[in-house]
Amino acid sequence: MDGMQSLRRKLNTIKNLDRDPRVNQALGRGAKLIQGAVKLLTPVDTGNLRNEIFAEEEKFMQWIVDTNVEYSLYVEFGTGKLGDPSVPHTNKESWVYYSDALERFVTTHGQKPAAMFRDGFSQSHRQAFQMIKSEVEEIIRNA
Repeated sequence: MDGMQSLRRKLNTIKNLDRDPRVNQALGRGAKLIQGAVKLLTPVDTGNLRNEIFAEEEKFMQWIVDTNVEYSLYVEFGTGKLGDPSVPHTNKESWVYYSDALERFVTTHGQKPAAMFRDGFSQSHRQAFQMIKSEVEEIIRNA
């Protein structure tokens, strides 16, 4: 039968997609696309937070976009009465802190959520999915 060997190769490729390093690489490119969207939405003061947002392979076929900056949760969800009410960030009405940048004490009522991770994912996940899907289709087509 014409095409039987080609069909077998394609079916075998499909069967083994969950172990294919090319699919894992495509997932990594999708994660990097989402990382870029998150970085674009990250507010910049010193640039530390934006510079420490990374896409990394947690394990084969599993990628994460994350940061290890300890104050990132306060930026993502906000603080005080301006913060996201679904997050137990603080119940203080206001507080005072010393700002090295301003060289004075500052009273704050909190900061609004930046939601860079939530919004970055929301804005880019469909594009990332389509890119990964196209790459996987190409892998199968070329089998």
